Amino acid sequence: MRTAVVVAETPLPPTSGFRQRTLHLARQLARAADVDVLALGPVPGAGDEPFALRSIPHARSRWAALAGSARRPYLAAKHASNAQADAVRRGHYDTVQVESPFLVPAVVGRRPVILDAHNLEHELANSLVAGERRAVPRARWRWEAAKTERFEAWAARAVDAVCATNAAEAAAFDTMGSRRTIVVPNGVDTTEITYAKPAPDPTIVYVGHFGYRPNAAAARELAGDVFPRVAARVPGTRLTLVGRDAGPDLVALQSRAITVTGAVVSVLPHLRAARVVVLPIRAGSGTRLKILEAMAAGVPVVSTRLGAHGLDLQDGRDLLLADTAAELAEHTVRVLTDDGLAARLSVAARSAVERSYEWSVVARPLVALHAELAASPR
Repeated sequence: MRTAVVVAETPLPPTSGFRQRTLHLARQLARAADVDVLALGPVPGAGDEPFALRSIPHARSRWAALAGSARRPYLAAKHASNAQADAVRRGHYDTVQVESPFLVPAVVGRRPVILDAHNLEHELANSLVAGERRAVPRARWRWEAAKTERFEAWAARAVDAVCATNAAEAAAFDTMGSRRTIVVPNGVDTTEITYAKPAPDPTIVYVGHFGYRPNAAAARELAGDVFPRVAARVPGTRLTLVGRDAGPDLVALQSRAITVTGAVVSVLPHLRAARVVVLPIRAGSGTRLKILEAMAAGVPVVSTRLGAHGLDLQDGRDLLLADTAAELAEHTVRVLTDDGLAARLSVAARSAVERSYEWSVVARPLVALHAELAASPR
């Protein structure tokens, strides 16, 4: 079986949740197929990865994308690529997996196509509307959300199957008219992320790609509303914001108590230094790889309920959930000051990940679907 994975950017290095899911699913598919990952823009060498990573030249300015987005979502205009469509056509693949609804136009009419839906994109856009208080940006996001909802429904109907990250989003794609929908949660590689006890020092960590608006907003709330409440009660507490593309507003937060790392080769050293990972997430969809990574590493997690949406985890056993800044701070103080609680959360979290979220386990339905579609007559 020959399979193409069509994606908007290289999955290497895996510096965001989007890249990590793409990378790990490509690795799992490569156990059963010859896989080409066709990524827009420059790519690094694939090293010893089990798939071929190919660059599709792509240069579309922000202004050109805006000019082409009157009737379609901005990201659909930004990622439109005849060269990517040609690469899919010339490859004579048995199956194609596309990593965003915005890329579906490049693969329509080819061999069986599976849309791997990392998020419900229109829900993400609507959450950005809800979180925007300024009138003009709010109107702009409302318009973008309406375009995205229409486009996403079209994409769900245009492909042979949709792969969603949780049952609620699978049901939403069924409502849109998806021909077939399966659930493949986000996962974690427990051979790469080994378990360790939580660090003893009062260090809070947030990991994210800060070019993604919900991550940037969560980091601002953590630094501005949650962290000061915690630091007032637990002297010596430090906060580390880990990830690429931090804007000037986040960089300006850097102080003796707050570190903004920028891009890192690996998040694991920062997780090893963490007593707790705190996630004040208010927008977005899908499921959060950052939670699973922290849990695999043995770091207790405090999150909003939206942040943990779609994960089969129990509040109070596997992690602590809250929704206001004051409640998030209260839970964080508990983890920082109660060694027994931190230890219990750490052990339960690692157990939950091993039981339900290992990539080799969660990807099995997707690999089986590719094999089935490749064998079916067209």
